[in-house]
Amino acid sequence: MSRFRTWTLRRALRTRAAAQIGPDWVWPYWLERQLDPTSPAFTPRGHLPFLSNVTARNWTLVGNVASPWEAIVDPRGLVTTWFDGWSLDWWIGAEDGWHVPSREPPSRVRQRLIAATPVVETSVRVPGGHAVHCAYACYTGPAGNAESEMVIVEIENRSPVPFAVALAVRPYNPKGLAVIERIGLHEGTTVTVDGRVAMLLPKRPAQVAASTFHHGDSAQIVLTDGAHAREMPAGLRDEGGMAQAAFVYPLPHTATLRAVLPLVPASRTRRRRRTRRRVERAPTFPVAIPSADQVARGWVAQSRGGMRLALPDPRLQEAVDANRRFLLALHDGPDITPGPSTYHRFWFRDAAFLLAALGQYGFSSQVAEVLRSYPGRQRGDGFFFSQPSEWDSNGCALWSIAEHWRLTRDRESIEPMLGSVAKGAQWVDRKRRAKRGRGPELRGLLPAGVSAEHLGPFDYFYWDDFWCTAGLRCAAELLAGLDQPGPAALVRQQADALWADTIASLGVVSRRLDSEVIPAGPRRRIDAGVIGSLVACEPLRLLAPEDRRIAATLEVVRTRFSLGDAFFQPISHTGLATYLTMQVAEVELAGGDRRALDRLAWLLDVATPTWTWPEAIHPQLPGGCMGDGHHGWAAASFLSLVRNLLVREMPTDQRRAADPGLALCSLFPDAWLGQGFEVHEAPTHFGSMSYAVRWHGERPALLWELTLHDDVERVRLTAPGLDPAWSTTEPSGEALLSAPQSARERGALSG
Repeated sequence: MSRFRTWTLRRALRTRAAAQIGPDWVWPYWLERQLDPTSPAFTPRGHLPFLSNVTARNWTLVGNVASPWEAIVDPRGLVTTWFDGWSLDWWIGAEDGWHVPSREPPSRVRQRLIAATPVVETSVRVPGGHAVHCAYACYTGPAGNAESEMVIVEIENRSPVPFAVALAVRPYNPKGLAVIERIGLHEGTTVTVDGRVAMLLPKRPAQVAASTFHHGDSAQIVLTDGAHAREMPAGLRDEGGMAQAAFVYPLPHTATLRAVLPLVPASRTRRRRRTRRRVERAPTFPVAIPSADQVARGWVAQSRGGMRLALPDPRLQEAVDANRRFLLALHDGPDITPGPSTYHRFWFRDAAFLLAALGQYGFSSQVAEVLRSYPGRQRGDGFFFSQPSEWDSNGCALWSIAEHWRLTRDRESIEPMLGSVAKGAQWVDRKRRAKRGRGPELRGLLPAGVSAEHLGPFDYFYWDDFWCTAGLRCAAELLAGLDQPGPAALVRQQADALWADTIASLGVVSRRLDSEVIPAGPRRRIDAGVIGSLVACEPLRLLAPEDRRIAATLEVVRTRFSLGDAFFQPISHTGLATYLTMQVAEVELAGGDRRALDRLAWLLDVATPTWTWPEAIHPQLPGGCMGDGHHGWAAASFLSLVRNLLVREMPTDQRRAADPGLALCSLFPDAWLGQGFEVHEAPTHFGSMSYAVRWHGERPALLWELTLHDDVERVRLTAPGLDPAWSTTEPSGEALLSAPQSARERGALSG
């Protein structure tokens, strides 16, 4: 069992044990609901020894550009800075009593992003106004210096009277219990947790409450009895790992209280001398801290480059702006990770989708920085390694490199990687030929292995064969484009051979199942894993959307494995799958099916107020139930769908013309009728595309400009969602198009 899964089970065991004998504790938002028998989120535990967040698995990252460190903020403002570590909660003592955000009814709590940036504001209603909590990351010293990388938590009194604020160090986080054995307060302002500097306070607290699990929750001291102590108890220690403390401050009307949390963790230590040395070296409370608004403006400036959109739908615009910045935060220099917490590590598979979205939105330098690390991640035999037996990695890596080349023609970055590309292609060819004597449905395919979680347990997967076929084709394209025609021809032959074996296997399996549906693998029946087979259409474009196998697979996904507009995943994720629903929408978009717009609308409707999505959503509740509560793959899939809706390269086999094709506005939402919109500097495989739509009565006017790559002579532009009959090969111009069909007209035609 992996180290990650072992720790997850251990955490779930501890959470179950503590929760059942700590009924008077203040727990995080998700656990308060799952323990409450009157809540729709109540989760019976029966004889199961585990307790984990499966009803409100939602959070929002805060972090700095190009930094490998991110903190998370839960829906009620609980801040967790370190992976699976302690959290900082906040309680407000107003004239009507104490307000605990994790227990407040939904109508009294609001959360949002400031200026659609990773600056999270959580507001709790108190008499006459609000207590407003804001969390964000910044550097309090030189940018790029890990020791000055901090999370700022500020609480503002927006009420007409003073109230008290308790900053509470808690032994849990949005996933379950954390371990806190010791808490110390040094010189009245430096808080340590297990020998690590955990928080800098602006001044000595007015009151302190601290306790262990045996002596009860310190929250009861604050909320019921009032915290009377002014000093932290010496030598506070809890061998059970449930130590906690609260630091109480008065906060006058209009005043703001700030605490500073180091974002980069040190190692745990039980040595008092080492702890003292750390405290002595710890930075003092910063004299100047950038405000939340200043940090938000910095994020806006950082993300100003690349493709820019001006959309008529304010919700869609804000969601796009926020998720562009979230992807920049998930870019960690040479790494890119699919989540800030549960999935805060690198995989080639997830990176393929994340880097594709970054590249489509014009952040090519960030993509190139990650890609330059790929040769160093490759083993001597050519395997791009991120996890054992993950055979899609080479295909994903080669596809990502080629996609960057198509969008940028970045010869400087790609040319030094050609040796790695060729070696990665040869690994694929050797790997698929490694075993002889297999059945006809397995002949020539990649061996059994692990793959994407939504496909199921260890098995043979068509997903791997699709990605590796596309990867080989990409390698051939790169080698040919960078003046290596001989190696390119060899790799192209290898790609054709793998594809031929894959098609032959599909034929054998189709006869066995008496169906054209492409199962997850050659030994599988038709189950929810078929969702993975749709990558053969999008984004890999091995099969067209009208191909009978893709059409049959898409139909079974709709009829057997969907709830409303969302794909329901019963394998592993067991919920309404966010990025997999976008997978369905991408195939529908490629086929001109307007149901893609319904799935996009669904995703916007189920987003958190901070425009984040978990990996999967509870079918009966609005909360996340699986994976990272802020899922980068979901963000990337959302961004790619919006980009492809507005600007999309047309595959050769979908056109009846010799020129490369670029579709502008493949589908047109009815709500946009009569409203202008703009797309600026969108990277495409053919060059940089900008266009705007204005209206003359019922007819849209299209103004466009395409700056072609040096090696592209001509591109045919179409606008299927606006006027299916219009096309041009002019790189710039303007045209008055025919009026788009309304929903009523489309209904009459279909009837």
